[in-house]
Amino acid sequence: MEILHLKLKKDLLKLALDYNKDKSEEEFTEWVTQRIDSYISEKKISFSFTNENRLDPTKCSARMWNNGTGEKQCTHKISESCHCKKHNTMLEREGLLRFGDIRDKRPTHDLIKLKNGEIEKLHWIDPNPLNRLQSVLNQQERKVVLSTPKLIVN
Repeated sequence: MEILHLKLKKDLLKLALDYNKDKSEEEFTEWVTQRIDSYISEKKISFSFTNENRLDPTKCSARMWNNGTGEKQCTHKISESCHCKKHNTMLEREGLLRFGDIRDKRPTHDLIKLKNGEIEKLHWIDPNPLNRLQSVLNQQERKVVLSTPKLIVN
């Protein structure tokens, strides 16, 4: 999220400088930068997306894999309780849903395999594009740090 905060600060400063005509640029830049920093830290701006409002109460509440995002609700209509026939059968046979319920947190492991003694970690992809971008940037930063030769001081 740091990259988004930096971009926001930069854009706000540019807009303020374009608007400023009276004050000296250096003094004004310092003043605006302080105001932007205090506002952002005060308001705790966050860039988050929620899936709660996109749930359809007429559809099965089982979580689907959906290419690894896990943010998709089963598209079948409810047959009993809050699941479709397929997921009700899975619940009767296995006692749980493979990827859990869409209203719960994404499970870290395949729940059916875990119940049967197999450990298969689920590598979920974050559906939030901003978090994905930050993850890529963090990985690149680690690669740079690891590939930088160590300085030897005698």
